[in-house]
Amino acid sequence: LSGVLNSSLDGIMAFKSVRDNQNQIIDFQWLVCNASAGAIVDRSSEELIGKNLLEEMPGNRSEGLFDLYVRVVETGESCQQEFYYEHEKVKAWFETIVVKLEDGFAVTFRNITQTKLAEQQLKKVNQELEQRVDELKQRNEEMILLSEMSDFLQACLTAEEAYLTLTSLLKPLFPDCQGAIYMLKTSKNLLEMVSSWGGDIPSESIFDPKNCWGLRRSKLHLVDQQHYGLLCNHIDHHSPPAVSLCVPMMAQGETLGLLYLSTNIPERLTRAKEQLARTVAEQLGLAIANLQLRETLQHQNIRDPLTGLFNRRYLEENLVQQLHLAERQEYSVGVVMIDVDHFKKFNDNFGHEAGDLVLKELGKLLKNSIRKSDMACRYGGEELTLIFPQSSLLDSYQKAEEIRQKIKQLQLQHQGRDLGVITASLGVASYPEDGKIPSVLIQTADAALYEAKAGGRDRVVCAHLNQKL
Repeated sequence: LSGVLNSSLDGIMAFKSVRDNQNQIIDFQWLVCNASAGAIVDRSSEELIGKNLLEEMPGNRSEGLFDLYVRVVETGESCQQEFYYEHEKVKAWFETIVVKLEDGFAVTFRNITQTKLAEQQLKKVNQELEQRVDELKQRNEEMILLSEMSDFLQACLTAEEAYLTLTSLLKPLFPDCQGAIYMLKTSKNLLEMVSSWGGDIPSESIFDPKNCWGLRRSKLHLVDQQHYGLLCNHIDHHSPPAVSLCVPMMAQGETLGLLYLSTNIPERLTRAKEQLARTVAEQLGLAIANLQLRETLQHQNIRDPLTGLFNRRYLEENLVQQLHLAERQEYSVGVVMIDVDHFKKFNDNFGHEAGDLVLKELGKLLKNSIRKSDMACRYGGEELTLIFPQSSLLDSYQKAEEIRQKIKQLQLQHQGRDLGVITASLGVASYPEDGKIPSVLIQTADAALYEAKAGGRDRVVCAHLNQKL
């Protein structure tokens, strides 16, 4: 039997119970310890035979093994388990089988540390692989969302339209975050929030660019709870978020605005999300710059550069559409032609810059005097045109009379010289009474304008029935 035990690669030990006066098991005494068992616990069988378990290896109690052995002896139920043991210079994982043996037990065990380490390493590798797969899946979803954002931005006609779409487009990219887009005003001295998502933003809606470290340094600026001293001044210092991120939006080396993100869940703004925010800011900067350029070119194409009013080409195209719509919906359209009285005297007496000043101020006056649905145009030279959709002849006349009076109240100076009283003659025509096509309608209003001039200027004449109201 000794030869069989000592030839086994598994550790084998046998114990008998040590009981007190109340017949309670208080320890176990070694009866058998084969060579493999001695090698595992770094003891010879001679050192252990006859000794008590808890005296030689007290770690068995603290690890709960002693209670397990008592239960096996008292119930007769065998037990198999794995456990980690780190006592008495032993530091290893073991797999054991414990069986009752008369008034004691026998235990067979083996060191499975290498197997456990391999399992742990495999588990770690699998977890890392799952994490990588999740990250790749997330990156793929982010790329899809970025592509969708790019498509929408390219389809937008104006920057304002783009700002409206950004709330829905950016929120899924940064879950559990508050975010906002700020754009630099034309004056370059203020940033204004044009889009936001995720709830209340812990940042001012309008602020000076100098109040943002990210803009001052032209680079991404992140502040967490360990660096609150570096918070930008546009962020709420009394109740700051756990993490705050400012990313400048730039195009061709010029700052356009700011992408701002914040969250109270720090793990939501990881390094990967920081890189994503940088990518988003780059795409937004380029897209918005393109939209602004497109708007500028469109503005130059349809606007008169001096007065800021629509030009003649746009007037003729838009009036065709207005008349078609008026025909379908059966309403009137008023057309008013305006000409500055004795305009030549401004150029002759004060110089062409004074004439330009008069036209520029008239442009401002007209834009401030009409509805959003109305249209003011520079027809040519000092001649201006107003279009009043859904306006009767009488309504158009009354509006024209109000504008005539406002023009007369203008007080302009050029290089310190008073330009004097400015007056204008106005001719009014109405669709469909005075014409059903744009050219006829404008000619009719123009004829009424010349009648106003012939009648003494500084007056409004209606073409309808060829009489002045």
